Amino acid sequence: MKLSFIAPRKKHFFSLFSKLWILFIALMVTFIMVFDGYIAIESQSFKEGIITLTEQREALELKIDEDDETIGIILRQKALAEEIASNNTLLKESLKNLFDLVPDQITLQKVQMERNALIIYGVTPTQDTFNFLLAAPLKSIFHTSQTTFYLTPKGWYNFVSINKIISGDGIRE
Repeated sequence: MKLSFIAPRKKHFFSLFSKLWILFIALMVTFIMVFDGYIAIESQSFKEGIITLTEQREALELKIDEDDETIGIILRQKALAEEIASNNTLLKESLKNLFDLVPDQITLQKVQMERNALIIYGVTPTQDTFNFLLAAPLKSIFHTSQTTFYLTPKGWYNFVSINKIISGDGIRE
């Protein structure tokens, strides 16, 4: 006895629709796990990059400190060189002015310049010539001026003139 008009078919445990959903869920879980692995690898890579960049930053900070110190030294040397150059220019002008100050009758043999003193060695025809033509201008420039004369066999006078400036604190240097 047959009760059905059609032949029986095999019935599957999961329908085609369920199989599609299970396949979709399995793919999504696989994708999420791969993505999670990728995120974990990138996170580790970023952590290593942060450590590397931190070390580079510290090395650069040390280099910057060294460069700042070097720049400070160079600036101090530059200032010293500029001071020396200006002192040399001032000294050159002072010597030019000194030689312009010396009259034709007086002959200079030696000039010593110290920080606050000028020592002049020379020959003059008379003491009065020296006193009127050279001593007066020297006394107007320097605080103290002492001159010693020595008579030469020719009748002229050798002289040593020591001229000093008293420094700002009142101590002679």
